[in-house]
Amino acid sequence: MTYQETLDYLFTQLPVFQNIGGSAYKPGLERVDALLELCGHPERDLRTIHVAGTNGKGSTSSMLASVLQEMGWRVGLFTSPHLIDFRERIRINGEMISEEYVVSFVEEFRPRIPEGLAPSFFELTTAMAFSYFRDQGVDIAVIEVGMGGRLDSTNVITPLVSIITNVSMDHVAYLGDTLGKIAHEKAGIIKPGVPVVLGRSREEEVLEVIRARAEELGAPLTLADQSDEVIEHHETGLHHDAGVEYETVHYGTFFSPLSGGHQVENVKSVLTSLRLLDEQGLKVTADAVARGMAKVAQVGLRGRLEVLQASAPRVLIDTGHNEGAWNYLQGMMSEWQEDGGLMVLLGMAADKDVDSVLRRLPKGVRLVISHAQGERSMTAEQLAGHALKAGITPLLVEPDVLTAYKNALQLAKELGVGTLFVGGSNFLVGELLGRLPR
Repeated sequence: MTYQETLDYLFTQLPVFQNIGGSAYKPGLERVDALLELCGHPERDLRTIHVAGTNGKGSTSSMLASVLQEMGWRVGLFTSPHLIDFRERIRINGEMISEEYVVSFVEEFRPRIPEGLAPSFFELTTAMAFSYFRDQGVDIAVIEVGMGGRLDSTNVITPLVSIITNVSMDHVAYLGDTLGKIAHEKAGIIKPGVPVVLGRSREEEVLEVIRARAEELGAPLTLADQSDEVIEHHETGLHHDAGVEYETVHYGTFFSPLSGGHQVENVKSVLTSLRLLDEQGLKVTADAVARGMAKVAQVGLRGRLEVLQASAPRVLIDTGHNEGAWNYLQGMMSEWQEDGGLMVLLGMAADKDVDSVLRRLPKGVRLVISHAQGERSMTAEQLAGHALKAGITPLLVEPDVLTAYKNALQLAKELGVGTLFVGGSNFLVGELLGRLPR
């Protein structure tokens, strides 16, 4: 098989949630456990950190991997979804898995999959990631949960630390329609005796569920947002060099290029987790924290208030795609609207709470609507209908993402708009990045 033929098999012959949504969702660990049995259970040979949560999983995982890499360790990182290239999901010290390994893994194990097992795309990818990390001799691997936690394919590991960044309403058809039910699914990653970090504890319903599960399993629980590790923090820089400077108890002062209040929460989760690793003998230095936080892009993190263009107009992209993420974006958008005006290029998946996102756009925002390719995307016309019902008349409705972006950029220049924001969907951001000149 060629690499392209291998991708065709992964994306067309296996159920892929990223592409088709709910019909690809296969909760439970039986199939992935059978796959891992075929691979010799590589997950048992790995030291891991497990990261769950509604939002912030990717940023938290990437910051941890970047810091640990700066210790001189060989660090595996498994995240999802990818934005441009499938291989983004599986990295070691920032380098994507090789095309050759992807091909050889599928060629070797595809004929050995028992008839009737019918694994999902994510289950096979999880087995591939664990096998790759073992075969490449990583010192530690940071594993991001795909969806939920309790029944997620990654939940076959016993990590050094379990992290739940936060819990908000998302994937309600699969995880439950209350914060308590969703928290129950996230709490499923908690293992007996393994320290667990909760990044945001202010929702009592969430804290109650996670605390009860941690106590039941004898897993020490630390509330990162109530920790005194961060002495103070403040936004620094403008436009392309914007970020946050932190002063901390154990790791000195360092800079992070990841802006926004949600990233402050994620940083606290990372630092709390590092302290727990320290207690287990993995001594992470302040120098490694400073370098790793500043260079988080080295592990491949993209689309988190990423600046594509610094001025005239400033262009920001972000993959936030649910109510919880837009609770944070809402305040920043209001500031951008007041400081030079705001235009938003928006596209969303059809299974998201579109109306909730539209309600969080600031009054007077200039809106351009598009959609990404794929069955899960809401069409531009459908999204425009929702916008009109919300009292927002789009400036432009353009189905092609790249054309919509170019037109929005030109409109923003003509209207003197200070900020163009592109977001609403991983798929929209990923397709745009994949089609822009590199």
